[in-house]
Amino acid sequence: MKKRTLFLAFYILLSFTQNLVAQDYLLTTSSTGSGTTTNNSKAWTDLTSITIDVTDMSYLLITAGLNMRPDGSSLLGREANYNIYRSDNTSDKSGVIKRQMVKNTETGVESWGVGTLVHIFDVSSLSGNKTFTLEHSNQGQSTDGRNVHSSVRMTAVALTTKTNNYELYNDVKRLDADVTTTSATYATVTGLTTSSITLPIDGDIFVCASINGKADAKETSAEYKLQYSTDGGSNWSDLGKPVKRSMINKYDDGIVSLVALLQDQTASGSNFQFRVAHRRISGTATITTHNCNLIAIALAHSGGDYFPSFYSELGTSGANITGVSTAASTVTSTTLLSNVDISSTGPGLFIATQYLVSASNLDETSSPLQRMRAGNYLYINNGSTTTNSEEYYRYIPDNTNYGSGGFFGLANDLDANTTYTVGMKHEVTYVSNPDATEDEILNTSNVILTGFQTYDVIGGTNLPVNLIYFKANYVSNGEVYIKWQTASEINNDYFSIERSPNASEWTEINKIKGSGNSNIIKNYSITDFINQNEEEVY
Repeated sequence: MKKRTLFLAFYILLSFTQNLVAQDYLLTTSSTGSGTTTNNSKAWTDLTSITIDVTDMSYLLITAGLNMRPDGSSLLGREANYNIYRSDNTSDKSGVIKRQMVKNTETGVESWGVGTLVHIFDVSSLSGNKTFTLEHSNQGQSTDGRNVHSSVRMTAVALTTKTNNYELYNDVKRLDADVTTTSATYATVTGLTTSSITLPIDGDIFVCASINGKADAKETSAEYKLQYSTDGGSNWSDLGKPVKRSMINKYDDGIVSLVALLQDQTASGSNFQFRVAHRRISGTATITTHNCNLIAIALAHSGGDYFPSFYSELGTSGANITGVSTAASTVTSTTLLSNVDISSTGPGLFIATQYLVSASNLDETSSPLQRMRAGNYLYINNGSTTTNSEEYYRYIPDNTNYGSGGFFGLANDLDANTTYTVGMKHEVTYVSNPDATEDEILNTSNVILTGFQTYDVIGGTNLPVNLIYFKANYVSNGEVYIKWQTASEINNDYFSIERSPNASEWTEINKIKGSGNSNIIKNYSITDFINQNEEEVY
């Protein structure tokens, strides 16, 4: 009879705990790679690949962070091109994004460029492991010594939960055509507006764009920004921070990266759309925008739970750092509380950022001229250990040039219920023709640092207690040991522990004081005594 009592009580309690927590997660994977294009050829070569099981998955987010420089002895221009494709069907692809580069003669700065490529693949008709590959090529003239070297990170995040196959509503728009403007006020980039996205519960929407921009003459600058509508496109508001880009000549086709987080939105009657706008901010040339990918993802799923996000920004004044001897310093940072484990594995964290770099105090009269190589990277710290991402470099040729930057990161198996700091640092990594003053200043501004965890938490009505488990174990001679653990508590006065012989009529057997407000794991326990010949449920 004792075994029967234990079995029934444990079975019912386990079912209750599962219904309360109902935790689900998104599959993720990431890889890095590097390579140099084939000499005297426009051939495409692979940089890195990721493989992921797409069974029961509808959509898959794939991002690439790109850092590139000229390679080889030729001083002629290069056109670095990038594309993500599915290995078993090369026509299923992201579309190309490119960056024009000219090799400079100043040793060390090397004309580095930074960019991103983002896409959402429809995998609803596929199953099993699928491989996606990031490739590059030099589409400039084929000449010996006229190559491109690339260092990249590729990240994949499923947009269907693994356990229950819940969907994250999303959309992607690809623009190949040229859209031009000469306006000093913002104009919509025609063809780059998402379809309507619905939030299943109140929450956030992650937005990201990878954009090619150029001008048909030198000494012209453009600026880009994201906008959103909550009423199906009738009214539009700005989202995030704008990013500008200087075009040094008519061949300078470069990459602009934009990321944003639309926060704390109401699900009721939601009808969200997103678009990109551009304008000319200096010069007289026509601005051309093309080769763009725009994505938007609701950070909640159709099962009614959400994925915790984080957000930090820095405006136009930015952060400064002076001289190559100065250690890297933080541009912006924020904190987050990691979710609980699933099967002893911690949650993942997807990170995205945009930024703008510029320089001052470069000597533009020296021979050779002073030019700067800026370095930016992400970091994550759990209070005791700091992990840094790869450092991305950006070439800054003078005191008037602005460069757009952006990259993505993925941290896996975070420590459960731990406060993490996520941030970006920058440094002056090199100045050509340096002098003893070391007064050259790097400014990083218009920063958005955002992302989300890949384990969900209960959505809808916010429960005051996040319960990890609740267990009852029969000891002997009618003694029952009851214990439970919480991940967080909000204004929690007390716990009432009740017992029932039939799961319908309940009697309070104890009352235990709660922890009020808590963001750390709390453990509780009591002992109860029952008639050994009775079945009880807690």
